Amino acid sequence: MQLDLTELRRQLSDPWALEDPGAAGIAGVAKDLEALAHRAYIDGDEAAKRQAEEILYFINIDSCFAPPLHSVASVAWTTLMRVKLAAMRRAFGGCEPIEVPEMTRRLKAAVAQWGAYNHPLMQTLKTRSDDIGAYRIWAKNWFGSCLGFSSQLAALVQRTHGEAKKCVLENLTDEFDDKVTHDVLRIRFYESLDLKFSAADALNDPDRVVEATELLNARTGLTFLRDPLWALGCFYGVEANWPTECRMHVEINKSRGLDDHTLEYWTGHAFADDHHSAEWLEVLENLCRTPRDCAAAVDGAVIQLRLRWQMYDAIARRIAAH
Repeated sequence: MQLDLTELRRQLSDPWALEDPGAAGIAGVAKDLEALAHRAYIDGDEAAKRQAEEILYFINIDSCFAPPLHSVASVAWTTLMRVKLAAMRRAFGGCEPIEVPEMTRRLKAAVAQWGAYNHPLMQTLKTRSDDIGAYRIWAKNWFGSCLGFSSQLAALVQRTHGEAKKCVLENLTDEFDDKVTHDVLRIRFYESLDLKFSAADALNDPDRVVEATELLNARTGLTFLRDPLWALGCFYGVEANWPTECRMHVEINKSRGLDDHTLEYWTGHAFADDHHSAEWLEVLENLCRTPRDCAAAVDGAVIQLRLRWQMYDAIARRIAAH
């Protein structure tokens, strides 16, 4: 029995899962979900991957980026996410056990090599700053891939302790600044491009690439691993790349005449995240007690950086096709 996504979303709209089909519902879809996961993440079937990522996406947005209470949705989320994470680790992980100084070196080297600010797409956007159509394609995918960011940080708070928890909480608190939240700043800029965002409809946009969905789903999965080192490495990679890329977006958009109010998201992150990435790195250096810990942190960073790089590859192809 194939999973009916429309029916699943209807069930997820009931917070108490009062109409949950239970074991009978699970039995009907479990084998199909396992087969879908295999095709999507082991066989490399692009259509299957798109379907799997769509299922994960809607479960995530309908259950606040947490594993759902509903039995069928829970089995779907766990089955697909487990195979997805394993595939990412095989593709982009593999760091051998290392000591802390080598971990630090490799984390910085990963950002230098795979940080999206280095991607050829960024140079294309800079040299074609007057091509608003190309920039809108990038913006749709960037904005969509940000979905769930604060919820993912909140999940990571639950899996950390001590100084690591303080660091994650500080970053989460920054998302909800007393004066203006980061969500408001992102939306302000996004709407200045004459764009509107609907999470429910975003995947139907022909400019949306599946890699954007893949990236946000991966962050969700990493933050629910029992060991927080993978997610801490992931967020280090996010924060270490972002200031340099933000400075590039300031330059691109100032050349188009946008004012400081509209660009507040970019100008704020162009400098604040330098501080944040240093904090994440210090946390990892203090938290990693074994060579395997260090390897996990590096793999978490590389997975996120490589997925974002793949997203930029796909955006570049989409722009070139227009």
